[in-house]
Parts: sequence; C-alpha cells; structure tokens
Amino acid sequence: MLGKYLKINGTLMPNPIAWADNITPDETVYFSEGGKRMINVKRLDRITFSASFNCTSSLKDKLDALVKTPKVSVQFNNETAITGTLRRASEAALVDNSQYCNGTNGLWTVSLIFEGD
Repeated sequence: MLGKYLKINGTLMPNPIAWADNITPDETVYFSEGGKRMINVKRLDRITFSASFNCTSSLKDKLDALVKTPKVSVQFNNETAITGTLRRASEAALVDNSQYCNGTNGLWTVSLIFEGD
C-alpha cells in the first residue's frame, strides 16, 4: 500500500493496513409495462472505499471526530478533493498490551467507510 497518499479534511493519514475501493454508478433502474429496462443515471463515478488503520490514541481521537461530522473532504494522491460521508465500519480494537506504550493511551485498529456524494 506504499505510495497511497490519503488526506481527510487536510490531515495526512498513515498508510492503511487494509484498503478496498469501488467506483459505482448512482442510478435507478425501472421496468416499463412492456418489460423494457429504463435507467435514470445520476452519475457514473460514485467513489466508495473502506480502510483500516493502525493508529495511536491521538489519531483515533481525530478519526472519531471526523466520523461525527456530516461531510468530509477526501483527497487521493494530490488529486481533486471529493466530499462525502465518513463512518466507522466496526468498533475500534485495542492492540494487546499496547496500553503500556509510552506517549499514548494504546495502539488501535480503526476501520472506516467513505461514501462519496
């Protein structure tokens, strides 16, 4: 995953330990009385991704604040920023015995889901 640069609301994120992205169309499919498929396309390039990060307690706190905001701005590899919603994919998991690390309240694994507008 090296070389995958991700910024959320201008904050540079560490390389994720897991990553999956998808570009899906935002469309509604209807069927006419004659059985013909009719599609109403809103846009063809809606971006979604899921990512998991190993992070310190301070980055976990920043991510917790970001998932509570209604909209975030996400930027990949210095391309144009995309707005959307950021949510937790699951509970944050504390790494075993990491509460003893100096300078942090533990090391965490945090999984997020982003859905572009």
